[in-house]
Amino acid sequence: MHKFFQTTAVTIFAIGLSAASADAETHDAAGKGMGENANEVYGISDGHAVVKTQTNYDSFEVAAGHPLEGASGACFGALLVNGAGVSGTGNCVFDTASGEKAVMSWTATGFGSDGALTGDWTVSGGTGGWASATGSGAFSSLTDPDTKKFVNTISGSITIE
Repeated sequence: MHKFFQTTAVTIFAIGLSAASADAETHDAAGKGMGENANEVYGISDGHAVVKTQTNYDSFEVAAGHPLEGASGACFGALLVNGAGVSGTGNCVFDTASGEKAVMSWTATGFGSDGALTGDWTVSGGTGGWASATGSGAFSSLTDPDTKKFVNTISGSITIE
Protein backbone atom coordinates (compact mmCIF):
# COMPACT_ATOMS: atom_id res chain seq x y z
CA MET A 1 0.00 0.00 0.00
CA HIS A 2 2.91 2.36 0.70
CA LYS A 3 4.04 2.23 -2.98
CA PHE A 4 0.49 3.11 -4.04
CA PHE A 5 0.53 6.34 -1.97
CA GLN A 6 4.03 7.21 -3.12
CA THR A 7 3.13 6.69 -6.80
CA THR A 8 -0.12 8.64 -6.39
CA ALA A 9 1.67 11.54 -4.69
CA VAL A 10 4.30 11.69 -7.44
CA THR A 11 1.59 11.59 -10.14
CA ILE A 12 -0.45 14.37 -8.48
CA PHE A 13 2.70 16.49 -8.07
CA ALA A 14 3.61 16.00 -11.77
CA ILE A 15 0.08 16.90 -12.88
CA GLY A 16 0.22 20.03 -10.71
CA LEU A 17 3.54 21.09 -12.23
CA SER A 18 2.35 20.57 -15.79
CA ALA A 19 -0.86 22.52 -15.09
CA ALA A 20 1.11 25.41 -13.58
CA SER A 21 3.56 25.61 -16.47
CA ALA A 22 0.75 25.34 -19.04
CA ASP A 23 -0.49 28.76 -17.88
CA ALA A 24 2.93 30.41 -18.29
CA GLU A 25 3.42 32.54 -21.40
CA THR A 26 6.81 33.59 -22.71
CA HIS A 27 7.12 36.86 -24.62
CA ASP A 28 9.95 38.15 -26.77
CA ALA A 29 11.03 41.22 -24.80
CA ALA A 30 12.20 43.12 -27.90
CA GLY A 31 11.10 46.73 -27.81
CA LYS A 32 11.97 50.30 -26.91
CA GLY A 33 11.25 52.28 -23.77
CA MET A 34 11.13 56.05 -24.07
CA GLY A 35 11.17 58.90 -21.60
CA GLU A 36 13.37 61.49 -19.95
CA ASN A 37 16.30 61.21 -17.57
CA ALA A 38 16.98 63.29 -14.48
CA ASN A 39 20.50 62.03 -13.80
CA GLU A 40 22.86 63.84 -11.44
CA VAL A 41 26.52 63.68 -12.42
CA TYR A 42 29.22 64.11 -9.77
CA GLY A 43 32.46 64.85 -11.62
CA ILE A 44 35.55 63.55 -9.88
CA SER A 45 38.23 64.23 -12.50
CA ASP A 46 38.58 64.11 -16.27
CA GLY A 47 36.81 60.92 -17.40
CA HIS A 48 35.89 59.92 -13.84
CA ALA A 49 32.40 60.48 -12.44
CA VAL A 50 29.71 59.03 -10.24
CA VAL A 51 26.18 59.25 -11.65
CA LYS A 52 22.99 59.07 -9.62
CA THR A 53 20.60 57.75 -12.26
CA GLN A 54 16.88 58.43 -12.59
CA THR A 55 14.99 57.65 -15.79
CA ASN A 56 11.26 58.18 -16.14
CA TYR A 57 9.55 56.01 -18.75
CA ASP A 58 6.55 57.57 -20.52
CA SER A 59 5.91 54.70 -22.93
CA PHE A 60 7.09 51.44 -24.45
CA GLU A 61 7.11 50.66 -28.16
CA VAL A 62 6.46 46.90 -28.11
CA ALA A 63 4.43 44.25 -29.93
CA ALA A 64 0.71 43.96 -29.16
CA GLY A 65 0.17 41.75 -26.13
CA HIS A 66 3.69 42.37 -24.77
CA PRO A 67 3.58 42.49 -20.93
CA LEU A 68 5.05 46.02 -20.94
CA GLU A 69 2.54 47.36 -23.48
CA GLY A 70 1.09 50.55 -21.97
CA ALA A 71 3.51 50.52 -19.02
CA SER A 72 5.25 53.53 -17.49
CA GLY A 73 7.49 54.02 -14.49
CA ALA A 74 10.96 54.79 -13.24
CA CYS A 75 14.43 53.29 -13.09
CA PHE A 76 17.05 54.46 -10.62
CA GLY A 77 20.51 53.47 -9.45
CA ALA A 78 24.14 54.55 -9.55
CA LEU A 79 26.99 54.34 -12.04
CA LEU A 80 30.74 54.69 -11.68
CA VAL A 81 32.36 55.92 -14.89
CA ASN A 82 36.13 55.69 -14.95
CA GLY A 83 37.66 56.28 -18.37
CA ALA A 84 36.03 53.89 -20.83
CA GLY A 85 34.89 51.60 -17.99
CA VAL A 86 31.48 51.71 -16.38
CA SER A 87 29.90 49.76 -13.56
CA GLY A 88 26.68 50.09 -11.64
CA THR A 89 23.31 48.63 -10.81
CA GLY A 90 19.76 49.72 -10.21
CA ASN A 91 16.09 48.83 -10.24
CA CYS A 92 12.98 49.73 -12.19
CA VAL A 93 9.34 49.79 -11.09
CA PHE A 94 6.76 49.87 -13.87
CA ASP A 95 3.01 50.31 -13.60
CA THR A 96 1.51 48.05 -16.26
CA ALA A 97 -1.70 48.58 -18.23
CA SER A 98 -3.27 45.66 -16.30
CA GLY A 99 -2.72 47.51 -13.00
CA GLU A 100 0.14 45.30 -11.85
CA LYS A 101 3.63 46.37 -10.86
CA ALA A 102 6.66 44.93 -12.66
CA VAL A 103 10.08 45.13 -11.01
CA MET A 104 13.31 44.81 -12.99
CA SER A 105 16.97 44.99 -11.96
CA TRP A 106 19.73 46.23 -14.24
CA THR A 107 23.52 46.04 -14.37
CA ALA A 108 25.60 48.38 -16.52
CA THR A 109 28.37 46.70 -18.52
CA GLY A 110 29.72 49.39 -20.83
CA PHE A 111 29.11 51.96 -23.53
CA GLY A 112 28.13 51.24 -27.13
CA SER A 113 29.97 52.81 -30.08
CA ASP A 114 27.09 55.33 -30.27
CA GLY A 115 27.62 56.34 -26.62
CA ALA A 116 24.63 54.37 -25.31
CA LEU A 117 24.84 52.84 -21.85
CA THR A 118 24.69 49.05 -22.28
CA GLY A 119 24.02 46.24 -19.87
CA ASP A 120 21.82 43.42 -18.72
CA TRP A 121 18.40 43.32 -17.05
CA THR A 122 16.42 40.72 -15.11
CA VAL A 123 12.84 40.45 -13.93
CA SER A 124 12.84 40.76 -10.13
CA GLY A 125 9.14 40.23 -9.36
CA GLY A 126 6.15 42.46 -8.84
CA THR A 127 2.44 41.97 -8.27
CA GLY A 128 -0.12 39.68 -9.92
CA GLY A 129 1.45 37.65 -12.73
CA TRP A 130 4.72 39.52 -12.25
CA ALA A 131 5.15 38.08 -8.71
CA SER A 132 6.46 34.81 -10.17
CA ALA A 133 7.58 36.13 -13.56
CA THR A 134 11.05 35.39 -14.89
CA GLY A 135 13.09 36.89 -17.67
CA SER A 136 16.30 38.58 -18.67
CA GLY A 137 18.04 40.24 -21.55
CA ALA A 138 20.20 43.13 -22.66
CA PHE A 139 19.65 46.87 -22.98
CA SER A 140 21.17 49.81 -24.83
CA SER A 141 20.00 53.20 -23.56
CA LEU A 142 20.88 56.31 -25.57
CA THR A 143 20.13 59.79 -24.19
CA ASP A 144 20.13 63.08 -26.11
CA PRO A 145 22.27 65.32 -23.85
CA ASP A 146 20.38 68.47 -24.91
CA THR A 147 16.80 67.31 -24.36
CA LYS A 148 17.45 64.55 -21.76
CA LYS A 149 15.12 62.32 -23.82
CA PHE A 150 16.21 58.70 -24.04
CA VAL A 151 15.42 55.56 -26.00
CA ASN A 152 16.23 52.27 -24.29
CA THR A 153 16.34 49.34 -26.74
CA ILE A 154 15.73 46.04 -24.96
CA SER A 155 16.05 42.39 -26.00
CA GLY A 156 15.52 39.08 -24.25
CA SER A 157 12.41 37.29 -22.99
CA ILE A 158 9.82 37.54 -20.22
CA THR A 159 7.72 34.65 -18.90
CA ILE A 160 4.55 35.58 -17.03
CA GLU A 161 2.73 32.97 -14.97
